[in-house]
Amino acid sequence: MRRLALLAALVAALACGEKPAPANEAAPNFELPLVGGGTVSLASLRGQTVLIDFWATWCPPCLEEVPELNAVSRELQGKDARILAISVDNLTLEALAEWLTERDVKYPVALGDTDLAGMYGADAFPFHVVLGPDGKVLERLESGFHDREQLRAVLARHAKR
Repeated sequence: MRRLALLAALVAALACGEKPAPANEAAPNFELPLVGGGTVSLASLRGQTVLIDFWATWCPPCLEEVPELNAVSRELQGKDARILAISVDNLTLEALAEWLTERDVKYPVALGDTDLAGMYGADAFPFHVVLGPDGKVLERLESGFHDREQLRAVLARHAKR
């Protein structure tokens, strides 16, 4: 039931909300709470290439991606690129933190919503967007599961810019 409600909210956001920023346009602004404390904003990501992963705990392909994202995130340590996952779940930060710990998620996760995902162009989950160091949208991947090789390739393509 919650899945249907979130999907309906996403469809509504896409139908009557802001249109997603096209490639090479400024990314929609945000400031979100991070699981584990603090916040993350679009401004705080400047200077890095960022793969944003919009996802949900109820999404099977999102769960399949956890080991893939863990591997890529580990490889990015010390580089000017990073992964930021944004959950669209209707959970408390504490409940989401417990879920992430149980599944050994190693990359940063913020708590967002379907409205923000819609502004970035999400039509299903998982949905990935690559932002450049200047805060512009560089690329949107097709919705769905992407393995670590695909994620590495998209990041390498944009790190050379």
